[in-house]
Amino acid sequence: MHLYEEQFLEEHDYPRVSKPAKVLIIASTERCGSHMLGHALHNTHAFGFPLEYANPANLKKWKEKFKTDDFYEVLDEIQKRRTSPNGVFGIKLHYQHIEEFGGFEQLVNYFPDAYYVLLSRENVLNQAVSLSIASQTGVWIAGQEPVNENPEYDYSSIDKSLKSIIKNNSSWRYSLAASDCNYMEMNFDNVKNNLDKTISDIAKFMGVSVNVEDIPTEQVTSKQSNKLNKEWEERFCSEFNLSSKLIPEQKPELIKKIKKKVKKVLS
Repeated sequence: MHLYEEQFLEEHDYPRVSKPAKVLIIASTERCGSHMLGHALHNTHAFGFPLEYANPANLKKWKEKFKTDDFYEVLDEIQKRRTSPNGVFGIKLHYQHIEEFGGFEQLVNYFPDAYYVLLSRENVLNQAVSLSIASQTGVWIAGQEPVNENPEYDYSSIDKSLKSIIKNNSSWRYSLAASDCNYMEMNFDNVKNNLDKTISDIAKFMGVSVNVEDIPTEQVTSKQSNKLNKEWEERFCSEFNLSSKLIPEQKPELIKKIKKKVKKVLS
C-alpha cells in the first residue's frame, strides 16, 4: 500500500501550539468521501488538516518521523503541529482506528469535548465496490501510483466490504448516541453537491468562524469511480442469493462479548 506521502510534509504544519482549543473528528468508514471533506475543510484554514493520523500504516511513519513508539506521544506532537491558528485540530477516524486508542472509552477520554461529524454514503454497495477496487489497486487517493492496474471482480471481497461498512456505520452511530457525544450526521452526496453549505454547517455546529472567501464551492480532490464500479455493482446484485442469511447467527460467546462492550459504553 502506498501512503499519502504529502501528509508528512512540514509545509502543512501550522505555528506550534501547546494543545488545541477545539477538536473535530470526522467519524468515517473507508471510501465514504472523508478525504474529500477533510481537504475541503483544510482549505478554509479553520479546521486544521483532518487526516487519518491514527491509521496504523500512517502511524508507523509518524513514529519514525518523531522517533517514538508511543501512540499518544505521536498524537500530542501532531496536534501541536496541525492545529490551525484559530485553535482547531481535525482528525479523520475510521471506526477500526479506535483500536489504536485502546477502545471508544479511551478515545473519548483523550478527546473529551470533541465535535464529531459522522459521514456516510446512501449507496453503500457503491462504497463497498470502491473499497474492493482500492484494496487491490492500492489507490486510495487520486494521484497515488497503483500496485495493481488490473483489479479483478471478487464477489466475496465486495460482500465482506459491504457487511464491514454497514457494521462500522452502525457502530459509530451506536457509540456516539449511547455515550451522548456531540455529533452531527452528514451524507456524502449532500456534502459533494453542497460543499459550501456543508462547511458552513460544520462551522456553526462547532462555533467556529470561517472567512467566506476561504470556503470552497467545488471539490478539491478528484473523483475516482468509473464505469468499472457500475459494472461490478450490477454483477454483484445479479449473483446475490436472496435466500441466504443476511446476518449469520451469533455464537453464545460472541454475544457475551457484545453485551460486555454495551455495558462498558453505557457505564
